[in-house]
Amino acid sequence: MLKIAKEEQNYRVELFQVNRLNTLFSGLVKEQLLELVEEPGTTVLFNLKDIRFIDTNGFGILLEVAGRAREAGSRFILCNVNDEVRELLVLMELENSFEFASCENSREKILQVLD
Repeated sequence: MLKIAKEEQNYRVELFQVNRLNTLFSGLVKEQLLELVEEPGTTVLFNLKDIRFIDTNGFGILLEVAGRAREAGSRFILCNVNDEVRELLVLMELENSFEFASCENSREKILQVLD
C-alpha cells in the first residue's frame, strides 16, 4: 500500500494498490510521512498519481504533514495530482496550502514497502 524510496536527501512516497486516501488507512500514511519530514533539509514528494479521492481525514493529515515540514525546515510536495483531487482541493479552498510538482521517474533506492 505504501512505498518509500530515497534518493540523496529526497524521499518519494507513493500509495499503490489503492485509489483513495481515506480514514481506512490514513493513520499509517500519517505516521510515515511525519517521520520523514522531521529531518531538516529533507524533501518529501508524495506521489498521488493513482489517487482519485481524498476524504476530510486524508486532507487533515496532508495539512498536518505540510505544517510539520515547515516547522522542521523540510519540504513536503504533492506531485502528480490528478484533476479529481485538484478539484477537491479547490472546493475545500486548500489549493494554496500545498506545494505542487510533477514527479518524474528517477533512480531511487526503495527503502520500504508497507502493506
